[in-house]
Formats: sequence, structure tokens, C-alpha cells
Amino acid sequence: MEEKIINLIKQGITEFDEIQSLSNISKKKLILILQELVEADILYHPKGTRYYGFIMSGIVTIKNAGYGFITVEGEEADYFVKEEFLNNIYDGDTVLFYPYFSGHRLCNGAIIKVVKRSHEFIIGHFRRRIKKGKPKSFIYSSNPRFPIKAIVKKEIPDLEEDMVVYGKLSYVGTAIEAEVLEIIGHKDDPGIEISEIALNFGFQLEFPKEVYDEIHGIKDYVEEEEYKDRRDFRNQLIITIDGEDSKDFDDAISVEKNEDGSFELGVYIADVSHYVKEGSPLDKEALKRGTSVYLADRVIPMLPHKLSNGICSLNEGVDRLVLACLMCISKEGNLLDYEIVEGVIRSNHRMTYKNANEILKGNKEIEALYPDLIDPLKTALELSKIIRRKRTKKGALDFEIKEYKFKLNEQGEPIEIIPIDREDAELLIEDFMLMANETVAYHMNIMNLPCMYRVHEKPDQDKLVETLEQLHTMGIDTAHSKKKISSLDLQKIIKNMEELPHKEIYHNLVLRSMMKARYSDSCLGHYGLAMQYYCHFTSPIRRYPDLMVHRIIKQVLLHPKNLEEDIHHYNQILSDIALRNSKSERSSIDCEREVNDMLYAWYMEKHINSTFTGVITSLTSFGIFVTLDNGVEGLVSIDAMSRYFTYDEEDYCYTDGKTTYSLGDEVEVIVIHADRTSQRVDFMFLNDYNLGEV
Repeated sequence: MEEKIINLIKQGITEFDEIQSLSNISKKKLILILQELVEADILYHPKGTRYYGFIMSGIVTIKNAGYGFITVEGEEADYFVKEEFLNNIYDGDTVLFYPYFSGHRLCNGAIIKVVKRSHEFIIGHFRRRIKKGKPKSFIYSSNPRFPIKAIVKKEIPDLEEDMVVYGKLSYVGTAIEAEVLEIIGHKDDPGIEISEIALNFGFQLEFPKEVYDEIHGIKDYVEEEEYKDRRDFRNQLIITIDGEDSKDFDDAISVEKNEDGSFELGVYIADVSHYVKEGSPLDKEALKRGTSVYLADRVIPMLPHKLSNGICSLNEGVDRLVLACLMCISKEGNLLDYEIVEGVIRSNHRMTYKNANEILKGNKEIEALYPDLIDPLKTALELSKIIRRKRTKKGALDFEIKEYKFKLNEQGEPIEIIPIDREDAELLIEDFMLMANETVAYHMNIMNLPCMYRVHEKPDQDKLVETLEQLHTMGIDTAHSKKKISSLDLQKIIKNMEELPHKEIYHNLVLRSMMKARYSDSCLGHYGLAMQYYCHFTSPIRRYPDLMVHRIIKQVLLHPKNLEEDIHHYNQILSDIALRNSKSERSSIDCEREVNDMLYAWYMEKHINSTFTGVITSLTSFGIFVTLDNGVEGLVSIDAMSRYFTYDEEDYCYTDGKTTYSLGDEVEVIVIHADRTSQRVDFMFLNDYNLGEV
């Protein structure tokens, strides 16, 4: 009987009278069964109603307008929450709720209670105020997603007005109280804005004391006994190629061409797992962080500098321990043979992308500095192009998305926005790392060993078709087979955009229709790279999944002792670690994006009332987003348009009958508002601005 009732409620039959009518259960018996389900916390029954709904758990997202949505893991659609249900609920909180009908669609949620607060700490500005004649202290949150003020119940010495502080929160009824734990700095300190954002995402620069205690005993050099049973690569020409500002070098390469036209590619990766032991304070902190975070003027590392910039970094001219993937690749780009071994290297050169690119362009001045690298780099470029060509034939997708970096002055203020260019040296390192990642994943899979895979599942076909139809209305050739759209189909469509101005806009549209890459203990393939096997192996200094892959390789592949026990152990823990790492990665991306948004807005504060030419990159029901040549994106609100424009969702444009604004249109805008605190930039079309002045 319980099952029959539950099935009816699943179908949307939630009123007592309807349930009784369709279940043919007596009123008395039905009351008893429903009461048991309520007491078992399976159903929720609001007092004074005849409604019964399932109790569900989800995470709340609150919009600026006051309403919110609840996201339930495993469900595509979110549940809408009215503002009246969001009292004392904050963005990111995990709640219990019951869904209820709105018309004929089950899309609304009513919150029962908070299960877990997403904000246990607060970062904000300390201020003292007089309330009813008595002094009171508050912390005003600097987190735009958590705009609260907390009553300070416990202070620490030396607190002054407008200091940026870190505090622990307590939720007492409808009030929020805070205990100040640490002074971060003053609101006018250089770089404090970035520190606040990083802390709001949970990324802390300092490591716990127990981590520093642990690394104190690690030497700054490789000891003699550590060379034992390792392959010695110190007499080979091995180099690192990284950005000019890089401090941690976790990958190095060697390339040679054989007489038969095949290539020997060596990818040497820092053996971080030699120093970071499972379950140690260092390992626990690395897992907690999950990733290094690269912000405008700093890196918040996953590992302390003694490791990330020191003993684990493949610095020039010093011995370092590595895990190497040695591959023999045919002149057609096929993998002929490979080995995965422990080794020791001594990097011959710390090369930069800039210098490597100059050598590949034939710059005689730079060639004279590195005469031993001229031929090896040309060989590396030849192999890189072969590998990329083969990957492209398989259907790998190459999206062109513009990236930018900031130049800051001594006060932390952005003074220049610089586009990031990727040339041959950057691409060849990417190609070689992809090859090593694929080879390692392939080996772990065919050996039926546990592994942390990097997966990118096939996109939802309906969502992808909808995007392609949208592109088709814009005049883009999106012809594809009627069956499921393969990565090869998508690759052809992307190629059709090659000659379009501002093609990255359309690439972005396609990207949004695809699944996000994530970590998994299952080998699900990588759609975007057109690879059946793929993992992250090449960056263990800055990514925990790579460290896990190294640890598994060494324990179950290279040095198996208790094989069955170890395999069982990793099979037990990998799923949870993959989920945690995926969340850490998402937080890192969101943190970097928020820092960039803040810096963009700060940069534009100096350009209020200035005119720029930009491109329409997105249209929404509330306005039009325009992106400038320097990467700054701002909103032209529908309220800032002088005439009555309507949003045509079908044709994806705004029109007033005479003027039409569509994706990709070049427009002139004037900056009317920019604010680093809200991380927002607002534009107005220049024509509308001029009309307003008349």
C-alpha cells in the first residue's frame, strides 16, 4: 500500500482526497499510512493543509531579485523558490524542501529547514556603530553572494575601523554572530581585494602548522639512496618550457627522431607522490585545496613553496625525481610503444615559451643563446603537428576563446589588460602532455587497474540541437547527420565558422551546450578531445588528481606488494575524491573569474563616460551583454534603451521594429557605471546616450 501511495505522489497526486480516490484505500487506513511516511521523514505535510509532498535535499542559489532556485543532484531541472520562503536562507545553503505544483508543472519548492550552512566563516570590513546609545561592532561581508552584516561577539586585540577581518559565524535564530579570528589587513592595503575574494572561496595562503612541521624534515636536494632502482636520464637533453612568470615546473620533455621517421618522446613529471604520503597532514591539506589557484598577481599553491617551487620543481641544473612516460610514436602519429618508469633527471634548460617561439621563428639572436636546442625544438614542432593532425582527424574540438591577463601597479590596481597569445611552443607542450595523459589512462584501463580519469561526457543531444538551430538562424551552416551529433560533426560545424568575424562568440554558444569536464573513477572518455582514454597525469604539483594517479601507478603498477588490498582500497576512495576534486576545480575557476571580473570593473572605473566599440556577445531577457576588445564585458540594461525594444527569443535578437540588435553585431557603447565591489560594468548604447542628452 505504501508503494502505491508513493507512486501516486511521484505522479503529482498530492492532495489527500485525490490520493484516497485513486488508491481505493479507506480514509482511516490512508491517514495512518501517510502519518507513518511523515514520521519517517519520507513525506512532508504542512499544517492546516491536505497536501503531502516528498522531502528532498538540495542546494539553494539566490538571485539578486530575491527569489531563488534549489538544485538537486542528479536532476536536470531546478526548483523555483519564492522570496517568502528564503527568510534566513543564504546562497549555497543545503536545505530540506518539498516540491509542490504550480499549474500542471512540478517546479516549485518550499523550504522546510537548513541542513548545512554554506558560510561558516566571514571575510569583511570591521566597523563600530552606536546602536540605541550603545557601541556595537559588526563585520560587513565583502562577499557579493553573501551580503550580510554579522554582530561581533568576540574581538581580538588591535582591531581598528575598516580593517579586513576573518571570523567564525554562529547562526542564532534570525541573527548572525561572529567571532573575529584574524586580521587580514586594511581595506586600503595593496592587493587586499584579491585576498578577500580568495578567502571567500576558501583558498588560504598559509598552511596549517602541522604541514610546516612535516615538511621541515624534507631535504632541499635529492639524497643518494633516493636514486635506487630509478632510470637515470641525467645525460639526456631534457628541458622545461613554461611561461616567463612560472615558478613551479612539473613537466619536462625530450624529443628525438629515429632513422625510420618515428619519434621518441619523453614526458618527465615531478614525482610529487615521493614526498606527499597518503594520509599525512601534507596530503590532507593538498586534498582539501585540490588545486593551485592562479590569480592576477599571485598563486595560492596546493603544496607549500618548499615543495612546489623547490624539491618537486624540475629546476634547471639540479637533480630531481620524476615519473616518466616514454613513448615511441610513428610518423603518422600512432603510439608504437611506451613505458612508464620512475627516474631522475637534470633539466638542461629552463626555457620560456617566448624564447622557444623565437627559436622556432628563426630568431638568430635567441638561437645563439641556445644552439643545442635549435634542432630538438624543430623536431618537437614536427612531432607536435603530427600528433595534433591525428587528433583532429579523430574529431577533437578546437574552440577559440580569447584570454587576457592583467598588469597591476604597486597598489594592486589594474593598469593594463593584455591578451594572451598561444603560439607553437605553447601548443607543442599541450600536445605532448595530452599524449602522455592519454597513454597513462590507456595503460591503467587495459590493465584493469584503478585510476582517476578526466572525463567529458557526450553533450545532451536536445540541448546541442537547440544551439545548432539557433546558430542556423544566424546564417551559420550547421548541417549534420540526423543521428547523434558526433565530435566530428561538431568539428565540421566549428570549421564553418572559421571565416566569421568574432567567431569566438559562436564557439562560446556551442561550449555552453556541452557537459563540463570532471573527474571520475570510471573511464567514460573525453568527447572534446575525441579520446576514449584520458586522465590527468602531468601536473601533480598543482592538481590533486594527478598526484593520485602517480600514487596509484607507483603502488599497484611499479611496486605491487599487497595488490588486491591496494586495488580494493583505491576502488573504495576514488569516487569520493573525484567528486571533491571536481568541486575544488569548479571553485578555483569561479574564484579566478570573480577576481578577473573585479579587476575588469576596477579598470573601467577610470573610464566612466568613455566611448568604446564592442561586440554583442550575449542576449538575455533583461538586456544585452557587450564585450570590448580588451575583454571587458558589460550589460546594456533594457532600462537603458531609449526606445521600446522587445526580446525575440526565437530569432535571438532585440528589436523595436526599426533597429535590431543581434549576436555578433559591432556597437558603440559608453560606460555609465563600473564598480569593483559589485564586480559590475554597465554600458549604454552611444545612440541612446546622445538622445538622452538632447
